[in-house]
Amino acid sequence: MSNFRALNVESDNESEDEIDNTKEIQIEDALKLYQTALQYHAEGPASFARAAEAYKALFESDIFKYPESLSEYRRHELYGDNLVFDSILQEEFDAGPVQLAGGNESAPSTLPQILHLSYKNHGQFMLEMMQHWAQQNGAPLQQQRSSQIFGALQFFSEALDKEDTDLDLWLRTASVAALLGSRRITRYCLEAVLDGDDELVDSILQLPGLEEGFAGQQLRELVTKLEDNVSLMQTPLSSMKRRKLSEALKKRLNPYPFAPLPSEVADPHTSATTARAPERIPLNASKWDWAGVGEVILHHFHAEQSGFIAPAAGSSINISIPPNAALEGNDPSPEPLAIEDSVNVTKEAPVSHEGEGVPSTRQESEVQDTAKAYRQDVVMEEDDQPAAAKTGEASSTTPQDSASGPSRKRSTDSAGLPETAEGGRVRSKRLRARESVTEHTTAESVGPDPAKQLEEQLQSTSHADKCLFEIVNDSLERLGVVGLGSPDELRRLVTTSGSSAADDIDRVACDMYGALQSGAQKVAAVWLSNEPVDLGGPTREAGLNAFLGNAKSSISQTCQKSLLGQERLTRFAQKINADWLCLKEVAYAWLEMLLLPGMLPTPTTTGRRNQSSYMGYRWAEDLKRHLVQIIVNFDDYIYESALDHIAEIEARMLKLRTQSEGYSLSASDESQIEMIETIFELHLDIYSLIKHPHSGVDHITQTLQGDRLERWAALARTVMQLRTECRPDTGLDELALRHIWASVFQLSVNEDVDPEYVLLAMEELKTLFKSVDGRIIEVQNNAVMPELSIAAIDRELARIGMKDFFLKVFDQDEKDPVAVIESLEPILEPVQNSPEDAGPEPSNNDDDHADSRSPSTVGHPPDLVSDTQALRLSPRQEMRKFLDTASVPLRLSLWQRLREAYEAIEYPPKVLSCYLRTMEILVAEFKTPTFKECSPQDRHFKVLSKFRVIDEVLIKSIQIIRSEKTAFDCLTYEHLQSSMSAISELLRVMSAANFLEDLIKIGHLPAPRFEGVPSGTFLMITSRLHDMQLRTWTLQYYLLKEGLAQNRELFPTPSEDLFEFLRHVHYATGVRGFCHLANRIFLRLAKDELLRLDDVIDGETRDTEFAQLLNDLYGLKAFDKPGDCHDFGSVPEVLDKRTALQLLPFMMSQARKISIKDLPKTDLKTTIDKVHGCLGRPKPNEDITMNRKMLTAYFKSPVNPISLFDCLKGVGSLSTKRIPEQSAVAASQGWYFLMGNISLNKFRSQKRLLQVPTEDLNFAQAFFMQDLEYSVERWETWYRLAQAHDSQLEDSVLWNADKINSNSVELINYQRAAIHCYVMAVASAVRTADASSETMTKLSEMYTDFGNRVYASTREPFGMSAFNFRDNEHKFFSGNVSQIVYQMAPFRPILLSTAWKFAGAMYTRAIRANPDKWWNYYMLAKCRWKMYCAGADDAMAAVARGESPRPYKGPTWEDVIESVVAAIDSLPEKRGSQQPVLEPHYKLAVIVHKLFQRKAIDHEKAKELLDQTPYSQNIGAPENADDWERYILAVLKALRAADKSGWHHRIIARSAQIVYDDGKEAMLAFAAKNELTDRIFTKTMAVQVWKPENERPGRHFVYTSRYTRFFVSLLVQTGDKLNLEALARRVRRKTADFFEHSRLWQDLCLSYLKLLRRTGKIPDGHEDAVFKAINNEEFQVRAARLEAWCQTSTSQNPVLDVLRDVIELKRLNNGVMKPLLIDDLIGDTYALLYEIVGSSLEPLPSEQQQPLPPQPQHIQPQPMATGLGQPPPGPMQMSSMVHVQVDGAQEGPHNPNLPFSLYHPSQLQGGQQTGPQPMPQPDTTSRPRAKAVGRREIQRKAESCTAKAPATMALPTNMPIRSPPTLNAQIPPISSRISPEKTQPEPSIPAAPTSEVHLQPSNSGTATAAASASVSIAENSAPASVHDDADDESELSELDEDEVQEIGEEAGQVFPSVKPLFPKLTSPNGVNKSEEQDTTGDSSNVSSRAGSVEVEA
Repeated sequence: MSNFRALNVESDNESEDEIDNTKEIQIEDALKLYQTALQYHAEGPASFARAAEAYKALFESDIFKYPESLSEYRRHELYGDNLVFDSILQEEFDAGPVQLAGGNESAPSTLPQILHLSYKNHGQFMLEMMQHWAQQNGAPLQQQRSSQIFGALQFFSEALDKEDTDLDLWLRTASVAALLGSRRITRYCLEAVLDGDDELVDSILQLPGLEEGFAGQQLRELVTKLEDNVSLMQTPLSSMKRRKLSEALKKRLNPYPFAPLPSEVADPHTSATTARAPERIPLNASKWDWAGVGEVILHHFHAEQSGFIAPAAGSSINISIPPNAALEGNDPSPEPLAIEDSVNVTKEAPVSHEGEGVPSTRQESEVQDTAKAYRQDVVMEEDDQPAAAKTGEASSTTPQDSASGPSRKRSTDSAGLPETAEGGRVRSKRLRARESVTEHTTAESVGPDPAKQLEEQLQSTSHADKCLFEIVNDSLERLGVVGLGSPDELRRLVTTSGSSAADDIDRVACDMYGALQSGAQKVAAVWLSNEPVDLGGPTREAGLNAFLGNAKSSISQTCQKSLLGQERLTRFAQKINADWLCLKEVAYAWLEMLLLPGMLPTPTTTGRRNQSSYMGYRWAEDLKRHLVQIIVNFDDYIYESALDHIAEIEARMLKLRTQSEGYSLSASDESQIEMIETIFELHLDIYSLIKHPHSGVDHITQTLQGDRLERWAALARTVMQLRTECRPDTGLDELALRHIWASVFQLSVNEDVDPEYVLLAMEELKTLFKSVDGRIIEVQNNAVMPELSIAAIDRELARIGMKDFFLKVFDQDEKDPVAVIESLEPILEPVQNSPEDAGPEPSNNDDDHADSRSPSTVGHPPDLVSDTQALRLSPRQEMRKFLDTASVPLRLSLWQRLREAYEAIEYPPKVLSCYLRTMEILVAEFKTPTFKECSPQDRHFKVLSKFRVIDEVLIKSIQIIRSEKTAFDCLTYEHLQSSMSAISELLRVMSAANFLEDLIKIGHLPAPRFEGVPSGTFLMITSRLHDMQLRTWTLQYYLLKEGLAQNRELFPTPSEDLFEFLRHVHYATGVRGFCHLANRIFLRLAKDELLRLDDVIDGETRDTEFAQLLNDLYGLKAFDKPGDCHDFGSVPEVLDKRTALQLLPFMMSQARKISIKDLPKTDLKTTIDKVHGCLGRPKPNEDITMNRKMLTAYFKSPVNPISLFDCLKGVGSLSTKRIPEQSAVAASQGWYFLMGNISLNKFRSQKRLLQVPTEDLNFAQAFFMQDLEYSVERWETWYRLAQAHDSQLEDSVLWNADKINSNSVELINYQRAAIHCYVMAVASAVRTADASSETMTKLSEMYTDFGNRVYASTREPFGMSAFNFRDNEHKFFSGNVSQIVYQMAPFRPILLSTAWKFAGAMYTRAIRANPDKWWNYYMLAKCRWKMYCAGADDAMAAVARGESPRPYKGPTWEDVIESVVAAIDSLPEKRGSQQPVLEPHYKLAVIVHKLFQRKAIDHEKAKELLDQTPYSQNIGAPENADDWERYILAVLKALRAADKSGWHHRIIARSAQIVYDDGKEAMLAFAAKNELTDRIFTKTMAVQVWKPENERPGRHFVYTSRYTRFFVSLLVQTGDKLNLEALARRVRRKTADFFEHSRLWQDLCLSYLKLLRRTGKIPDGHEDAVFKAINNEEFQVRAARLEAWCQTSTSQNPVLDVLRDVIELKRLNNGVMKPLLIDDLIGDTYALLYEIVGSSLEPLPSEQQQPLPPQPQHIQPQPMATGLGQPPPGPMQMSSMVHVQVDGAQEGPHNPNLPFSLYHPSQLQGGQQTGPQPMPQPDTTSRPRAKAVGRREIQRKAESCTAKAPATMALPTNMPIRSPPTLNAQIPPISSRISPEKTQPEPSIPAAPTSEVHLQPSNSGTATAAASASVSIAENSAPASVHDDADDESELSELDEDEVQEIGEEAGQVFPSVKPLFPKLTSPNGVNKSEEQDTTGDSSNVSSRAGSVEVEA
């Protein structure tokens, strides 16, 4: 395939492979297939089957699918205007032989050649196959033979399309065409041989070859046989010599021997017709009436003319009579003229053969155009019919086999068939059961009344209709508008077929009901047609037709004459079948039956006898159409037959006159004369219809019809003169008047006649009718002359006089709309405003009764009145007079023309007025006699066709009203009334469709089945009716709204009336499930109007209705009561942002009706979320951004005490920028506050047993911030935001104490933000809050929450952190005098007592607003108690300092007691199993007890105070002060008994505290311990302290830590080491369960260490006393012995147990507390053990087997020390022994393969050496030195003693350094290990490093890397059990003693002069413990690194 290449880049290296060669490959493949087919074809009949398959494969190849492979005709058909392949072959290939082209051309050269040869050879192949089959099987049937020949001809035509220069193929095609019998194609092919330039013609004429000469000769012979003398006289036939070829040569040159010569074209029907005997041809009428018979005659005629059928010569026509055709009995009318007589006369007449054979194209087009014009112009209503329906009626139904219409699927009921055919499917049981309901009577069975059941089933819809009609009728009656009537009465009428309907609109409603129930296909087609309704075009045409007098008059429908049906049709068919008649004779006989007088029985209503059906009956539309087509198609035969009749009459007259006798016309003669006159009138009717410019009929057809009219007019004049001659005394009878009228009107349609002459003729005609007393003759079946009267003449005269005016009005090229307006509006408006049009039946219609058509000059002399009118009537008055009797289509078209003019000048109010007038006219047409006299089927069709036009008018009108605010400016009150009346009538008619649908839904009636359409057609029809109904209701509402505006005095509460209208329409349409149709136009209208109607009296109903609207429109459930929701089956649409903004106030009002706590559980919350989601993100705004920054900064700022007290006065605000309302619509309406409040209460209302996400609080804070960004004056927003911050704070401290213990800044920010929000809320509330009860309740809650926040921030665990300043919050100031810049706090933080005072003020305000809440009194008591205690303590402190106390102005203890008692009195009553509130009772007991302890009251007063609580009842009063403890413990015990759930832990703790505080003795400690272990501490030392309901969040952890400290002191005092150890493990593991866990752990450790010293009697500082003067070598020996003894399982010693416990504590500590005190205890314990046990131990076996080497120092590398410039080592001082914590040196040779080789002296100094190092020289001098015992060595030895002994020893060693390692991983030092009970490491507590080697950090990179690796491995390794450490071996076990000694000596040589970090630390006795602890901690990092390096090495 080709690749992409830029057009502007030329490539030099393009390869030919990139060229697309797909088409070439396909052509090559096709060429191979062609060669294969040709090969099989050449093999003869034996290979014909394979040749056929090969040809089939060839034509299925891709090349035949190319567009250029199609024929030219096919390409035009497919591509049309976009045709791009018309000349592709002609451009590339010239005519002539096919030229080969290059391989890279776009179109391969072989394509045309393959196409041409393929089609040509395949056509030849088909002919050869046909000839071979005929030789084998005999001659084929004509149909089979024709199909084969026709197929070959098609392939030849395709071949000629590709190559038209193949002369041989032209000759073959001519021969094939001759075989088919087509002279036209044969002649065309022969002429194609002669086609070309002159040279070619000359060569042909000279006969250069036999084939060309043969073709020319055959063409001449064919033209000669066709008698085309004109062609014979033209070139080239004129110059061709007449040469005759021999017969043998002709047969030789004939391409196909079995085919005739081209000049001998075979007649395709000759052989068939001559071979067959005459037969009777049956004609089956689709409908048994006169129209059906005429239709089948026409179809058979067209079939014969088109060649589809070829009847045998002399065949007869039979009319099939259906079995159910009724045979007419005795007829009272005279016996009609026998058909045989007329037929015999017809037979004798000469028959013209002009029409035989194939009719000419001109004749066919003429007939079709005439029929088309008649179909288009007979009635205006047919313009609305679909084209398919029109053409379907005129489609051919013959011949019987092929031309019959498609079979329609009919039901068994409509077809009159039995339930099931044999072997067919049985209808479902449900359908049969449904139909059986109406068949069985209920008299036999006892059951409920069917009528009552039906009423109950229809109760919902009936009730909705009744309410709707009542509401609408009331409003319309006040406006003077016709109402909707009664729904029950209308339902009764439509369900009883409307037989008793007296009102015209009720009859139309019954027609609507019947149209939908009938299931007529015509009704479905017109209503469901997708063709757009053009209100201007077709109506303009119909109006012009009506004005020109060419539209069909409605008189034929309004007359009282009967409609012609089947009268004597069966007798006529029997007469035809009895004779042997051809088609033309049958057609003429059919025409005589309809046009001859007396042939059909005359209706008695006419008052005359022996009338023709033309005058006595009304013809249906199809009958009139078929008759017109027959007189046009059979005109020659009919005319000749009429001439024969007249010739006979004249012959008889001449014969009698020669005998001097007069001739009197017989009845037969009279009938023939009237028939000729009738045919003349019908031809006049046809010509008038096709004559006007808009008929669409071509000029040739008009000319031919004009010739026919002239012929028949002359013949009619002849017979009328003949009649006058025979009957001179006839006078001006009806036939004479008809002839004169037709002759005059013929003049009006003749363009050669002067119009003035026509006017004179009209006046003379008028005078003539006046002479016969204004006689009126009805010719109802003629559209041009339906009425012959003076009034009709006047109308025609007016029409002629106003012709120019109306032609100008209806001219589409008129460009001046103002002129049209000035011309039409004065005419139309008075017509509509006249009194005659005010009634329900306008009298200005020409469709009225006979009195309206009678002359208006009755009772006056005609001449006088006429002259008077001529004098006083102006042209405009004449036009008004004409419009008084104008037809509906004309007036409708005039209004449409006026509307178009107003649209052109863009004046919508008047356009709307024209639309409304149009609708009024269309509705008024239903009341006209024209409509009422139609048949039910026609009425059904007209109702829906007019409704379709009205629906389009409704759409246009609503569009104008919704888009233009001034749409009703031109709507007068009278116009409003008439339009509303018309709309009400429309709604009443459409209600009938609702009633039918109701009955179908409940199963009372089956759904109509429309034949020939899909099964869901009825649903589609009703759906469109529902759409129209909703549009009608919408327009009626707009008009009602305008009527209310124009008549305000009639509607005192217009909003209420409009609301009720909308509500009831919504319910009535919703209960039927179609309120959402019509693109939700009514729902949107109702939604917009209800948003506007905010003054409805019943607001609750209004809100419910609006919520239902939102549910139907958008699926939003905004009901405050879910039961109010109705499911109307609406399909919701997507909510947009604009609508969402409109719904915000309503949503907020609905939300206020529901408790904010319950709101998240309702559907309204989901709806609010959907609405909020449609709002989208607010647009960024600089002012909003600035406000947000100011708010954020304000929240984080410190709390100023002044702002706290200013807010109580209403002072305090933020200087934010003002935000316009249009920039923040949602915020301005308080939407964000609602969203935030919902999210906040959703979080606060849920029961949380576990920690849950706080995203709801985050949402709430964000929403409140958005609300405050708009306005900072909304106090409730500040309050709710404060609650959100409070909730965030509570959630942060409720579940664990991590953030509390880590001193999180987040907690401080939450507290400050909450306090600031409370400050702004109080300040704004003081300024703006109202005094309603709801507001006061909220204010009380706000004051309570504010007081809680301030009080809680002053107490633990927060401890005033929110009020204190952080280091980065101090500001810089400059001194006034010194100008020195200094940093300090901007203001003084609030004092603790001041904060309590402010909190008390908040509670006081809360009590004032809500005095029934016990919590406010309770908290007020706590605040007062704190202030009282603070004042008392200050006074005591001042007295202790010897100062006089300051005067105390705070609350007294009486105030405290008063508040507590008030809290107790305000407690709610206990209900059922509800737990009592014990906090006030407990607080009273505690406060009284403390007052007693402070000696503020005595025991009697205390007893009196405690009597306020019911829990002190039945307890004996204390006898004295000593008995107080018993009493108070009894009260607390009563409180504990009331606490069934055991949540109130403070009661238990207080009891224990009281017991212990009595004397703090051991026994009391045991008693207090028993109290605590009863509820709080379990046997496993698990702390069970639960948070009571009313306890502040975070306070729980404070109490837990407090109780633990108290319990630890009790355990220490009682010496319970086991429980203390278990408690330590619990506390260490539960870091998040205790407030200040680090301090608690430190206190616990100190207490535990104190207990261990006391238990083991370990003296303090015993380590220094024991190891001060001990040599290291001696220490190592005794330590090894002690280690071996300790690891013996039989060794027991209390000191050893203490050592194990303290080491286990160190491991458990894991660096949480600095391990100095633990190390001190370890050292002292080990020293004591060393002193007591070590001195008495026997030497180890290893000491006896391996003595020490005599001189271990000779292997030390002395040159290294010398190189460093250090003095040789000397005796070590005591201080160095204490502080230089290095391991003792070990002797032995150095092993370079050990890991310690990394720390060889050469590597230790690698970072400082820059040059080559000298080789170390051995020093033979022996320098012995004494080594002190390091503290770390002591720690390691102590740990070794507690470790378990190894299972096996590989080799005995005297190495004293042994660390307990793990089996497979590096273990950190003991101080870094985790407690055995610690299953998971605590990441929040970093492991404290241990001091292993007190060295300075080395600069060696290798050492640093090794240390890092060691630390990484230690951190990643899993913690091991402490008890299993002794079973493991360290990597140090691989070292021998010499290597360890070498490392120690190297370390001493590298750092010989290292000074201690704290030189003042001289002796163990004078050690400052705090300094030692700090020193150890500071150096722990370095020590840990050095130690890790050593262990890793």
